[in-house]
Amino acid sequence: MIDRLIIGFAILLMVGNNYAFDIPQALEIPIEKEFKLTQTQFNLLYSIFAVPNIGLSIGGGIMIDRMGGRWGVFTFSLMLGLSQIFIAFGGCYQKYYMMLVGRAIFGIASDLLHIAVFKVIARRMPYCLGTAMGLILTVPELAAALNSFLSPYLFEKTHSLELPLLFGVSLCTLSFLSGLLMIYLDTKYDVCLAEEPDEEVSLSKFKLSKPFVKMSLITTLMLAAYVPFLDNANKFYHERFGFSIMHAGRIVTVGYIVAAISSPIIGKISDTFSHKRQVLIFISTLMFFLSHLQLYYMPHSRHPNYMSVFALITLGLSYACYSSILMPALQSTVPENMLATALGILGIIENICMATVPMLSGFVYTFLKGEKDRMRDVDIIYLVLAGIGVCLSIGALPNQEKNVKKQKDAIKQLHKQPEEHNHLI
Repeated sequence: MIDRLIIGFAILLMVGNNYAFDIPQALEIPIEKEFKLTQTQFNLLYSIFAVPNIGLSIGGGIMIDRMGGRWGVFTFSLMLGLSQIFIAFGGCYQKYYMMLVGRAIFGIASDLLHIAVFKVIARRMPYCLGTAMGLILTVPELAAALNSFLSPYLFEKTHSLELPLLFGVSLCTLSFLSGLLMIYLDTKYDVCLAEEPDEEVSLSKFKLSKPFVKMSLITTLMLAAYVPFLDNANKFYHERFGFSIMHAGRIVTVGYIVAAISSPIIGKISDTFSHKRQVLIFISTLMFFLSHLQLYYMPHSRHPNYMSVFALITLGLSYACYSSILMPALQSTVPENMLATALGILGIIENICMATVPMLSGFVYTFLKGEKDRMRDVDIIYLVLAGIGVCLSIGALPNQEKNVKKQKDAIKQLHKQPEEHNHLI
């Protein structure tokens, strides 16, 4: 029961993060008009989110390993709320560079908050990581879906960016309070030894194994084929498949909803068949490739093309696989006491991708100005990224399948507590 509550509060903790992250995407056209931005300048709101983390994520990961996951949850959830206030003021007073600074700080807090939550969950429930991480990463995506509906609605009612941005601030505040409750429960009902900071953790002690490197590249490529695409998905569906801006926002939520609904099932499969992890990794990457293949080959239309919804369903299933299969697989390649450091290294790779892919897609879109179906050409970027991931997934964890069951049983024995600790089902 306590584990379920902790996962519940972890989900609520991420709700503010996911909602606020996608506010620019939901208000892309109003923001571009009010600030007189080009597509590249707008995409900079997402690239700047990742740039600081290229250098800071590894330091933050080492700090979380030393200070503990609970410390990280408190510090970075507070930082997240404060940065969203900064972004809101920039939007209200039409200060583009103020918004950029706020987005940069938000990016640092968001990245390190994820690492801190992963640290807490991996330490507390390592044998059901697929289910736990799947829920924590996908259910908050419903907040992003809500944002696609609510932010344009609030803007249409007020004809101002003020209310949509301030609503994001309120959700970040509620998420901070959820983080405090998560810390309280994890501290009071600790199933392991008292959390002791790993004072000796340092980058020099981290072993860069081949499975970790391959899984880092795979997870990065899949994330790069998902997040930057959805950042411009409203415009993609508006221009390519004939939906109105409001209708496109609603259609895009299908991917988020499918990810949230399917993640408990895929998480259970991931935990049950962890000895077949290699196969699951390949299937996960293939799902991303197939989703963009659908988006690429579906015909351009001036009227709503509802067949394009199938691509979003596939994309939603792909993200559930990323959360429930790929992330737990990556975490299995490193020791628990170095997990945050490993995720910090992953963060460097991911943020280089997250900084460059939106700018590249914006450049291609601008360069092809005047073309009838330039969004189709932009999707080639995501198709290539997913294709490379599929190739890398072949033999990603060749030596781990034999040892998974033995490691799982050993972890269960280590964490077993009478009647006090409930496993996820």
